[in-house]
Amino acid sequence: MSLIPPAAPTRFDLILFVVGATLLTGGVAGALSTIPLYLASGVSSLVASVALFDGMVRNPPTE
Repeated sequence: MSLIPPAAPTRFDLILFVVGATLLTGGVAGALSTIPLYLASGVSSLVASVALFDGMVRNPPTE
């Protein structure tokens, strides 16, 4: 195991990016549009939880 990260992002790096981007997009959409903030953040939380479910349950990390 190397301490230097690989050149390309791993699948789990991309899952973390999707979670962050989804939550940020929901917050911005709720703040800048007529969509209520609770609705935008709720929908974005559901999408982020689907990405987490995929990364932790459907395809968990293996050694």
